Amino acid sequence: MPVRLLVEEDQAQRAAHILDDARIPLPENVDLGDDSAHKTGALPEASELEKLRRMNQWIIGLLILLIAITIYLVSEMPRRSSPWTPVIQLARQYDYKRALQLGQEIAAEHPTDYYGHEVLGDIYLKMGDLDHAESEFTRAYELSPPQYLQAKLKAVRERREREHLKPQATPIPPGRR
Repeated sequence: MPVRLLVEEDQAQRAAHILDDARIPLPENVDLGDDSAHKTGALPEASELEKLRRMNQWIIGLLILLIAITIYLVSEMPRRSSPWTPVIQLARQYDYKRALQLGQEIAAEHPTDYYGHEVLGDIYLKMGDLDHAESEFTRAYELSPPQYLQAKLKAVRERREREHLKPQATPIPPGRR
């Protein structure tokens, strides 16, 4: 396939040299150009094409960076915008008293938020307060019944029954051990 390269007249030898370096032999009938394309402004110079290529590389790089930042922010926003995030963090630090206090305040502000009642149920369960855990899981299930809440509620009820059947241990006074 013949190759035609349109360049300014003063760049014709350089263009021929570039094509020779690429080990593509030029056919004998190659027109090294007339300057009619240059006079009409139809073709930019080779240096302008190189500038455009570099600019396109920068634009593509910036677009990739922008997409990566957008994906990161979209994935992080739900975690940071939930009012329950501090409550969950306190519970993970085993500070159940403060987590419960903050959770109750938030639940009072958002009484129809099933997730809040689920979080409170989890805190009560970790504290060993099965009655309140069952109450919170029941409320969460009533507001929005995902299947895993039903399993949690069932597990709490079974544990309550097992613990009610256990004999109550009498603590030994400290001086009699």
